[in-house]
Amino acid sequence: MNTRTPTVLLAALVAGAFGTQALGDTVLSDNDEVRAIVAEMLADAETRSSMLQAGNAGHDGAFFLASPDGNFRLNIKGFTQFRYNVNFNDNNTAGDDFEPGFNAPRTVMFFKGHIFEPELTYQIRFGFARTDGVARLDDAFIGYKIDENWSLRIGQGLHSFDREWYHGDVKLQTIERSLVALAFGGVRTQGVNLQYRNDDFRFIGAFTDGLRSHNTDFTADPADWALTGRVEFKLDGGWKNVIGPVTSPRGSEYAAMIGGAIHFEQGPNTTGTDEQSLFAWTADAVFKGDGWNLFFTGTGYHTEDEAGVSGADFDEYGFVAQGGYYISDKSELYVRYTALIPDSDRAPADETFDALAFGLNHYFHGHAARFSIQGEYFFDKTTDTVIGNFGNTGGRNPTSSLFGVLPSDEEGQFTLTLQFQLLF
Repeated sequence: MNTRTPTVLLAALVAGAFGTQALGDTVLSDNDEVRAIVAEMLADAETRSSMLQAGNAGHDGAFFLASPDGNFRLNIKGFTQFRYNVNFNDNNTAGDDFEPGFNAPRTVMFFKGHIFEPELTYQIRFGFARTDGVARLDDAFIGYKIDENWSLRIGQGLHSFDREWYHGDVKLQTIERSLVALAFGGVRTQGVNLQYRNDDFRFIGAFTDGLRSHNTDFTADPADWALTGRVEFKLDGGWKNVIGPVTSPRGSEYAAMIGGAIHFEQGPNTTGTDEQSLFAWTADAVFKGDGWNLFFTGTGYHTEDEAGVSGADFDEYGFVAQGGYYISDKSELYVRYTALIPDSDRAPADETFDALAFGLNHYFHGHAARFSIQGEYFFDKTTDTVIGNFGNTGGRNPTSSLFGVLPSDEEGQFTLTLQFQLLF
């Protein structure tokens, strides 16, 4: 129905029902006054219709509010993920060897858009903790598109070091990121990002407070300073395809990209004996075609204790191989192998940790409404490996985040996860 139709109908009713009768406190003495009221109502309807057509509010992939001239826009988006988890293990202690239950790992609201001009952008994102539901700040950054090639971002947001984190939470092919991404990924950080992109090449340089420095004050940053450089070469396809989700539905064109990053951070020297430096590297490749995809990544950490503490220097690595294939227009099978390789000097917890995941995605409406089921087998004991000394006192070792979902430390654990996600 036309946006002004209800007003036109109301005007017709006014004209027909009242004629020369009383309308409120005003007496209409002839039809000229009736015509004047009807004309005013029609003009108001036309104005409101024009405002809506100018784009003040609506949905075009996101709910939005915008000024008629397009210089101000606010997108309102969110998503939720709900899971049922089952863990099977051979717990030789007092724990339970069968652990089922529901949880809501991510519920997120975010606001993004531009202000004064389309080139000046912003994003604010809040997530609600799975344990107590308390809201936390994820993203808070300002961006500016300098020209067709250069752009700048300042504030808190996803770190550019690791490709899996750059995908975003709702566009992962698997239910959860790999153990390598959880152990070595930069997650979110505070700082400045400068990006250059042309038809075949992209570079991102970052000056930050270190990996995982989100929601920290400057007196409690994990590093005094950190520098990151990431390069990506598009071998085929469009940029939106190669830097987007790994998954590739039927009918997609061939696309390929290789990339890599290096990162250096200098840890704080708060006591004179705990200063550490971290040099990290990663390399990745993605190949996508008509209903199939392959993804590979390798990451290395070199941690050095500059205070000369014996046995505090480590070299550690992680590898991921992942692939998917569509068995129908909306259903996809995938498999992923992950290996974490700690330094041999970490004895006795120096064993490689391997995991094999396999699953099915059904896309009701792309990633916006998706059901997934995934099984993952963990070959090794969690107590036999230690991964990730992050360039300071080691307090950011993510072992708890890696294995917190595994109630036992036994080898041969198997987890089965069912998840439905909705993006709005």
